[in-house]
Amino acid sequence: MKILFLMLVPASLFAAACGNTKPDARDAVVLAPATHKIIVDNDLVRILDVNLPAGMREPAHSRVWPAIVIEDRPRTGERLEVRDFKSYWEAAKGKAHQGPAHFLRIELKKGDCPPLRNPQLPPTDGVVIHDPSIRVPFENAYVRVLEIEVKPGEAEPPHTHTWPSVVYYYRLPPSKRGTADGKPPVDRPELTQQSVTFENFAQPIHTLQNMGTYLYQAHRIELKPVVVE
Repeated sequence: MKILFLMLVPASLFAAACGNTKPDARDAVVLAPATHKIIVDNDLVRILDVNLPAGMREPAHSRVWPAIVIEDRPRTGERLEVRDFKSYWEAAKGKAHQGPAHFLRIELKKGDCPPLRNPQLPPTDGVVIHDPSIRVPFENAYVRVLEIEVKPGEAEPPHTHTWPSVVYYYRLPPSKRGTADGKPPVDRPELTQQSVTFENFAQPIHTLQNMGTYLYQAHRIELKPVVVE
């Protein structure tokens, strides 16, 4: 038995034991390409951006991978950049959604590999240090979802991230990102459109200060290590 930490081991090593499932002819991207867009696709995850207009329902389709779904809606009384998010798990077989709706579907291609029991994190981890800007709206044996909110003028405490992650920003105010290497903080401009990236590496100690006039919101969907037998 081998324990594989996704950030350290090439994803191709999983292929012999698990993770061989492929989409079929009834995949949502095939049946509804106008509303289901692939924005990230690699050996570990496939991420769909789904936009359903009011009254539209997804066609009946196959789902071959389990997934984390993150829905967003405007937050009452706030500017449009600030959203309310809902994170939940969907098994490989689930119900269709109906619009109006916008969500990310983060499908786990290694969701049939057995997860490592009780994986350990360093004492600098953002959740371990009880960072007040981080909330965990969902966690299971395969993933941990971090929902980060930083008010204007405030900053996160220094912390790290260990596991490979999908990083999701709906919008972002301008900010500064600091590190522990002695370099000055880096200015990050306002983000006026959605950004979704995959980080197959750990994040060293860092912090962020919100330099804008509205709430800084981010999601980090962490992939926990799995075991290949």
